[in-house]
Amino acid sequence: MPNDFPRQAPHTAPGPYGGPGQHGAPVPYIPGPSNAPGPYGTNPQFAPAPPLSMPSSLRAARTTTYVMVGLALLASVAVGVTEGTRGAGAAFGGNIFGVALLVLACFYGRAGRGLRVTSIVIASVQVLLGLSATMRGNIGGPIALVGAVVMVVLLGQASSGAWFRRPRTPGA
Repeated sequence: MPNDFPRQAPHTAPGPYGGPGQHGAPVPYIPGPSNAPGPYGTNPQFAPAPPLSMPSSLRAARTTTYVMVGLALLASVAVGVTEGTRGAGAAFGGNIFGVALLVLACFYGRAGRGLRVTSIVIASVQVLLGLSATMRGNIGGPIALVGAVVMVVLLGQASSGAWFRRPRTPGA
């Protein structure tokens, strides 16, 4: 009665480590080059750690935005004193993209990639407007131009990109 159940596989001799034969032996995990995906995905031991605090380049970009909008407010007040309310509105309205950057900069601590891309696009438009104002002889043009160029450079750095790509917990 060695084969009462014909559909059952025949018994194999135990493997060298006490387990079943060749077909059931576990295969050890041997990591590849640094951070190369293994048989079950990327080894989390070698994964780069997400940044814990906002990089200095991003803090500098935020500070640049605050300073630029502050200077725009002071300039519009000065123009308002000398030329009236219509001139003050025109001076401040020329910096509307700076105000948009200020609103976006308030969310740098907790937002994702879209905020960085939007900030770079708006700062690029501000570069064009600052260049146009400089060519027309507006004294605020070079200030807006320099501030916007600084914003594009700081937001384009790899450390800023890593900050916006970091993993975040939902609701935090």
